[in-house]
Amino acid sequence: MADVPQRFPREPDAPEYIKVPVGDLCFDLENPRLGGSGKHKNKEEIREYLERPPHYALELVASIVENGFLPYEPLIVRKQDDKFVVIEGNRRLAAVQSILADPPGKYPEDVINRLKEIPVLVFPGGDRKGESEEVLKYLGVKHLFGFRDWPPASKAMFLDKRVKSNKDIAQVLKELGNVSRQEAARYLIPYRLTKAAKEAFEKVNVEDFWSLAESFGRKGIKVYIQLDVDRRTMQVKSYDPIKLRYLAQFLYGKKRCVTDTRKLSDLSDVLGSPAAAKKLERGATLDEASLYIESKEETIGDLLRKLEELFRKIKTLSPGKEDSAKILRVTEEFTRKLKK
Repeated sequence: MADVPQRFPREPDAPEYIKVPVGDLCFDLENPRLGGSGKHKNKEEIREYLERPPHYALELVASIVENGFLPYEPLIVRKQDDKFVVIEGNRRLAAVQSILADPPGKYPEDVINRLKEIPVLVFPGGDRKGESEEVLKYLGVKHLFGFRDWPPASKAMFLDKRVKSNKDIAQVLKELGNVSRQEAARYLIPYRLTKAAKEAFEKVNVEDFWSLAESFGRKGIKVYIQLDVDRRTMQVKSYDPIKLRYLAQFLYGKKRCVTDTRKLSDLSDVLGSPAAAKKLERGATLDEASLYIESKEETIGDLLRKLEELFRKIKTLSPGKEDSAKILRVTEEFTRKLKK
């Protein structure tokens, strides 16, 4: 391997900094960034997956072409036979592979030559069954709540694996920089629930993990699915599978009524009312179901007050004859329907 930087004698367990050919680097099929889907893709499919949202590997191409591969940000790898599996840096590897795969002549020859070998940090003892403590701590601090960002689902997957390998959630949170239990719960609980209740989510595409995570911060939603969690371990103890299946539909499926997290409070209010929740389950829209949160008399009273306020606003605008005629026609039509 050419151009290996001069280095001092290192400790037996210390990572080794070297340069390796790009062809010797492999994507980590179980990497949290891939959301568990890496096992079902070949290397070209993984590269294309990382190029698209939410990973945007192609956004790195311009910087790499201009500046080369920065020597002080090596990929984190582990040796596997005669190859190197990239534990951290799969997105950057995808960007480099994209550059090298483009038609000849698209980039200057010196750019291509500089990228044929790139720097890596080889961590010893990083077998897949028990990734080394040094690697796990590095990844957790850097990505989970640090200066590098993973999608929420990837963070949840990594945190769950880290807790399982350590078995002490307090110690894991401490090594990650004293992350609060409440913040960790926002990732762990929805992730563990989707694993425990695969049948509830098998027919929907959980494209926005954060909607699910945020939903469990709403009291009405937690009460609706009867979610019971062990506060100490953050393990899911029990839930109502039928209600959870409905929630999955409200968030992601055919009955979807939440298109962004701002609607979660409205959904929580509806699901917190048995009568309103039943309407939503039967196909009502979120706005229609919200009419049943209170009693019929209370809701009609609220709507009448809003109607009076609406007419006061219209009067303030001093509508002309044409607009007044339109208002009268709408009012008369509404009156006729009420009499029926």
